[in-house]
Amino acid sequence: ENEIKVRIGEVTTAHYKVTNMAAREITAQAGYNVSPPQVGGYFNKINCFCFTQQTMKPGETREMTVVFYVDPSIAKDSDQDDLNTITVAYTFYRSPNPEKPVAQVTQADIKSSKL
Repeated sequence: ENEIKVRIGEVTTAHYKVTNMAAREITAQAGYNVSPPQVGGYFNKINCFCFTQQTMKPGETREMTVVFYVDPSIAKDSDQDDLNTITVAYTFYRSPNPEKPVAQVTQADIKSSKL
């Protein structure tokens, strides 16, 4: 689906189909953009694939989800009276230093970290 209809204040789940088009495994993290920009403050993510890094094999396709709601206070914002569409777009950015799962962290990693 390229479009879903939501009710203001209702928790909704959107599904995104993501494919690694590279010829190698890639670890990346998604950033998002809400349009029009002035409604970004009303778009609230409860759970999102963008909260963590994603590692995908070459050619792998995966469904990723975001759970969100549009804050009901948007209805009181007279600047949004003509608003009927909110667009949310994601861009993946390659992680230069992918996070290792906790099970893969070594003592050397702990000693070299800057915590």
